[in-house]
Amino acid sequence: MFTESDPNPLEENVVSQIIDSSALTKYAAKERDWAKIEGYLASADSLELALIETSDALWKKIQKKEIDLESTKKIVQILSDSVWFLDQRKYVARALEIAAKHHITVYDSVFVACAEMENSDLISCDGRQIEVAEELGIKTISV
Repeated sequence: MFTESDPNPLEENVVSQIIDSSALTKYAAKERDWAKIEGYLASADSLELALIETSDALWKKIQKKEIDLESTKKIVQILSDSVWFLDQRKYVARALEIAAKHHITVYDSVFVACAEMENSDLISCDGRQIEVAEELGIKTISV
């Protein structure tokens, strides 16, 4: 897994797109229209929270016997190896402000805060999160 504290192999610190948990989960679980997300994975960054939330969603599918554990572990490893994960700590204070003002969870608002602070587009499937991001002047990509 790449993190912001690791040396970036591309030696570039430009964050142009942030992909949130809902979009990563949609892709990983191959939910309806999941293939639309594939094109963003190579260039989008995310937060480590997205990997945890996606893993949790896949765990729920394991419990329902919709997917097996070994396949899930492979999917999570692929995401971990494919996506650059930013250090989410620097976005938490702003996420709390957004959450309090717009009545969304900190889980959702941290992606909005990240996109805002990095001047990046937000890629998401979450309608309310997209609405808040747009209210804040953030360009969004609904997948």
